[in-house]
Amino acid sequence: MLSSSGSRCQARGGFTLIELLVVIAIIAVLIGLLLPAVQKVRQAAANTQCTNNLKQMGIGMHSFHDQFKVFPGNGGKHAIGQPAVHTYTNQLWGLGDPTLSPADQSGPWTYALLPFVEQQNAFQAPTPARYSASTKLYICPSRNRNNPQNAPATDPIFGNPQETTGINPWGKSDYAANMYVCMANADRGAGVLVGRLVSIADIDDGLSNTIHVGEKGMDPRAYNTGGWYFDEPIMCGGSGGLVRNGAAIYHDRIGFNYSGFPWGSTHTGGVNFLFMDGHVRLLADQTPGGVLHALLTPKGGEVIDGSDL
Repeated sequence: MLSSSGSRCQARGGFTLIELLVVIAIIAVLIGLLLPAVQKVRQAAANTQCTNNLKQMGIGMHSFHDQFKVFPGNGGKHAIGQPAVHTYTNQLWGLGDPTLSPADQSGPWTYALLPFVEQQNAFQAPTPARYSASTKLYICPSRNRNNPQNAPATDPIFGNPQETTGINPWGKSDYAANMYVCMANADRGAGVLVGRLVSIADIDDGLSNTIHVGEKGMDPRAYNTGGWYFDEPIMCGGSGGLVRNGAAIYHDRIGFNYSGFPWGSTHTGGVNFLFMDGHVRLLADQTPGGVLHALLTPKGGEVIDGSDL
């Protein structure tokens, strides 16, 4: 007969300190391996959503063209009775107006396109609510921007004045149209091109070889400040915030160089572009300037070799 004192079954007192340290080390290694994978998944999802946004814009652009036989422009004419919204005093922006024709539209392409991307209510909303319209279609999720945003009296990063006439908030866009095919109808001192609306017949280089809309580069500090420096709201026509024509692609970074109206994003490796035939393609950050310029000009006569992209 075995006595209790002779039993070899003894209760374990728990983990030793060394065992706990080993477990913690293993968990730390697993987390270190997992986080980059999670980040890659998030980046891929954001890039997919960005691509889908541009495809929806492409469908809207062609629906607009089917109805009006031209593509929307960058606006800029300041219609009678509109609030005097501007940055510097010579930059009196035109504002979106549903009663105006495409040729006379004071708002930019981002406003004119709203009825063709399932945003009819925003397009026709009464003022001043119309000026605060926003849509996630115009925001790339990789930037985590707030939309809409309140605009302060002075841009907190770049120091530019911002006259909102008391209207807030304002919708934002991470995308800009190709200035060569989306020109303003009034000169507002923003350095943008002024000209007539273009149609499919005007794109001599071919719709599949001409950029329509792409991602615009930004300084990350300006993502959520409400500032308008090269980032005017989606209701403000004639501005430089909604068009680009620079032959350069830069990754978003602090101190971003806005001169020359360059393109940019936070995506790894490049920027997403919508072409005028409706297809979307990512162009690498290293895309030669000459190639990018050729893809921007609608009738330059350049020959694009696929190996250059």
